[in-house]
Amino acid sequence: MVTLLLLPPGGLILLAFAGFLARRKWWGRALLALSLVTLWLLSIAPVRDALTQPLEFRSPPLSAAQISELRLSPPGTTAIVLLGGGLYEQAPEYGGSDELSHFAMMRTIYAARLARQTGLPVYATGGRPLSSASESEGAVMRRWLLQFGVAEEQAFAEEASENTWQNAAYMWQMLQSQGVSHIVLVTSAWHMPRSCWCFEQQGFEVIAAPTDYLTQQNDYDARSLLPDAGTLASSSLALHEYLGLGWYRLRYAAWEWPWN
Repeated sequence: MVTLLLLPPGGLILLAFAGFLARRKWWGRALLALSLVTLWLLSIAPVRDALTQPLEFRSPPLSAAQISELRLSPPGTTAIVLLGGGLYEQAPEYGGSDELSHFAMMRTIYAARLARQTGLPVYATGGRPLSSASESEGAVMRRWLLQFGVAEEQAFAEEASENTWQNAAYMWQMLQSQGVSHIVLVTSAWHMPRSCWCFEQQGFEVIAAPTDYLTQQNDYDARSLLPDAGTLASSSLALHEYLGLGWYRLRYAAWEWPWN
């Protein structure tokens, strides 16, 4: 609830409303103008990319050489860990079942591809974000991994974790007993700095496998300066991730930023 009020567009709407109420005063008009200008800035690609690049470019995408090396990993030493990214509640096109959100689906598609390329086992991690009655993220992702061609004996699910820190802690408990300390971590590129840090804190040696980039990969043009709702959503997501990085620094007593 707090983040909804702080992050755009909620925070900017509150700022604009305060400015409107005080519009007869100079500072009220200034607040109104500030909220509109900030809304425009966060809705254009160059500003969005300035926010997402420090998050997404920290870890490069997996190379063909790295994938070839993973294919030669000794059995039982390395695993792919797939992080959840939310559920789409009661999807009507799937008969009302809970299904993967966009972020979770993109991560699952990439994890399945890596599993087929390397032969490594995949551990999907995520609890029940919607309600205790819903299917866990881990279970839903595992179901889709199987549909994407991953062998049943190659796909596993962790179904209790509720956040990225718990993803890492519960996977350490699960994999340590099996002698696995090297992982290929699959999550959205913007989520990778915090995710890598959490898993490294548990003791894993992490190979980052980012996917689903928000940063624009082609050159800007005049349209890049036009406001876009999707761009605003991406900017808000990046700001949310920066808040998450700061919160993890406080909550888990880390006096180094995750990307240090």
